[in-house]
Amino acid sequence: MVRRLTRWSLLLLVCCAMVSAAHAVEQTFYFTSLQYGSIDTKRNAPPFASNSDYLSSLESEYGAVSYDPKVEPTVISFEYYRVDGYVGIGFSIDLLSGIAQNDPPSGVFLLPNYNQEFQFSGGSRVTTETIGLLYGLSFYGRFGFFYPFVGLGTGNYLTKVEEYLIDSGGANSYSVVFGEVLEPYYYKWGVRFPSGEYGVMLSQYYIRAPLTVESRNKTLELGGVGTFFGFYMGF
Repeated sequence: MVRRLTRWSLLLLVCCAMVSAAHAVEQTFYFTSLQYGSIDTKRNAPPFASNSDYLSSLESEYGAVSYDPKVEPTVISFEYYRVDGYVGIGFSIDLLSGIAQNDPPSGVFLLPNYNQEFQFSGGSRVTTETIGLLYGLSFYGRFGFFYPFVGLGTGNYLTKVEEYLIDSGGANSYSVVFGEVLEPYYYKWGVRFPSGEYGVMLSQYYIRAPLTVESRNKTLELGGVGTFFGFYMGF
């Protein structure tokens, strides 16, 4: 019994010494990254509830809607961490743009935007051009060959909505609406696999970004659940 206690006591002392040594080292890390992937706008980001009713209001007048629920923004990120030992806390900024979609860039907000199109059975069409900015706190781990992270925060979305509508009598109408989501909410998690100062990364985003389309005073959800893969550089 004494031997067992002695072994456990020695193990506990060694662990305490390792933790104390780790906490004695404070470092600052910066990361920039470029990621590609998609966001499924039909998937709600739990626990956020979706109250999107813009498309259903149009369906009642212009027929059934069909569209690809996945959008493909490019995510450009900058992150700052203050690490104490193996864990740290910091700040992250994510720009969701359409750099990979527009060649040459054709953004209406001075930066390339990503697009989505909605087709109605009666011949009407709605298109959106969006750019998003997310920022918030991030928590970081540094464990050998992988660096996990989680984050949460808010941001801002800018969107241009173009409506090409054909009513039952054949009359056409066209309108352009610019909208803004002032307080989207998001959380994310991911992991980096380092190779020196560079590496690859995988991340998952959960975003709620309800846009009020002023032409009908209805809500169109711009967020969803997204998966991205890309490359990063640390310095």
